[in-house]
Amino acid sequence: MRNGKNLHRNIIFKGETAPPVFTGTSKPEELWAWMDGIREDGYQVLAIPHNLNLSDGAGFERQDSLGNPFTPEYAAARNRNEPLVEVTQIKGNSETHPALSPNDEFADFELLELYVATDTPITKFKGSYVRDAYRTGLEVQDKEGFNPYRFGLIGSTDSHSGIIPVEENNYSSMSGRAAPRKQLARGRLDSARRRHFSASGLAGVWSKENTRESIFDTLRRKETWGTTGPRIQVRVFGGFDMADVKPGEADWIGAAYEKGVPMGGALKASDATGAPTFALWAIKDPDSANLDRIQIVKGWSSSGVSHEQVYDAVWSGDRSIDPKTGKLPAVGNTVNLDTLEYSNTIGAVELKGTWTDPKFRADHNAFYYVRVLEIPTPRWSMFDAKEAGIPHPPEISKTIQEQAYTSPIRYDHH
Repeated sequence: MRNGKNLHRNIIFKGETAPPVFTGTSKPEELWAWMDGIREDGYQVLAIPHNLNLSDGAGFERQDSLGNPFTPEYAAARNRNEPLVEVTQIKGNSETHPALSPNDEFADFELLELYVATDTPITKFKGSYVRDAYRTGLEVQDKEGFNPYRFGLIGSTDSHSGIIPVEENNYSSMSGRAAPRKQLARGRLDSARRRHFSASGLAGVWSKENTRESIFDTLRRKETWGTTGPRIQVRVFGGFDMADVKPGEADWIGAAYEKGVPMGGALKASDATGAPTFALWAIKDPDSANLDRIQIVKGWSSSGVSHEQVYDAVWSGDRSIDPKTGKLPAVGNTVNLDTLEYSNTIGAVELKGTWTDPKFRADHNAFYYVRVLEIPTPRWSMFDAKEAGIPHPPEISKTIQEQAYTSPIRYDHH
């Protein structure tokens, strides 16, 4: 974390036996070599980078840590040892940034643009966000035939207190409950950072059993998603023969596994018989807000140049896509800024449907991940400002739309 530029990893072991001690390094390749070494001794282990939104572009570079071009061995080591990346946590969102995704209307969600433990603004965003990394990986895949960024997604809290700080109306901060005035006051050490902290996030796994071993195996195969706090459940399957898969119907999940691949999986060019179809399902947290929409975030590359597009795939209410702008109208906002209450009179408890890529090219490598949005709710800072009896900081949004992000499904042309 030199000069506040974060390159932290969380190391997760499948077993409970204490592993050998690793003293740390500034070069991830040295960590991966250590992990490969202890794996030969019988330890099953994986690493999960977190807070790479604060890495100043060093999280997902276009070269190794010594400045050398990527090699197949580098890509294999990275993908073997780091199958997942943390997309959201208390120190901000790492999905994307408006500077990287200017056409994404939700790209400005819960951004922290200050180095760790400082009030110094970050100026380099490329190389620090997961969507940009996915696009870089596609470009490398086009040119070199391998992809160093084939990771899935989870969320986590980064709580240092053992308390889970994901509830906006009961926010405990990173190191335990702080006085609301201290969380928001100007002039306090790290005050600018604290105001931009998020009540986030959680990791979701579609595990066969609620055991350490089964959950570890799920993390390894990347059938995972992350949320910014609520326990939103989301499933996505993709395939080229999905006509009989009806999300929400009896045994639809069994049919989806038979006909397609789940989040974290890959579609093969040899199976392509047309454009892929994705079966989508999401259900709200019973203690949180209704759902606004399910989106598909697609990235693809052509001749080493990557592109992205966000599609609204399933949504609540009787809205329709504006043919001029291509955008779905906002779901509405029921938040009462005086009482800090909201109403689930808009949105949906459950969203389900299918989406077929309208611009699929069988000769383009691509990724598809799902983003689910809740209807607007009050942000934690509004609750703290009200409790402290002080004005809400004007530079921070008073409401948010909580989100969930799935591991991508990839299409590999080669």
